Amino acid sequence: MHTFQQQLNDSPTMPIFEIAVIDKEGQADYILCEISVRGDQLIAQRDVVSLKEVNSAYIAKSVIDIDSDYFSLDEHLQDLHAQVSNDILFGDLYDLAK
Repeated sequence: MHTFQQQLNDSPTMPIFEIAVIDKEGQADYILCEISVRGDQLIAQRDVVSLKEVNSAYIAKSVIDIDSDYFSLDEHLQDLHAQVSNDILFGDLYDLAK
């Protein structure tokens, strides 16, 4: 079986997704997430979603652990999308668009 990184590399689409958001001024925007695998984690490097991340020296990201014995890449990507959505909800810069 291919590793998740190989599956991402072999995909005909780019390993990114966007989540529609509304900023605090009511303007529509998108959070862009670039997907990668690092060790046993699936990572979405993304735009900042909180003031804490704005002031951080690190790149904003959301992370989930990989369990390839029981779950497919698609299931992990769905979980990662949910994690990013939660990070947006608990951040203080955006709300999820409806």
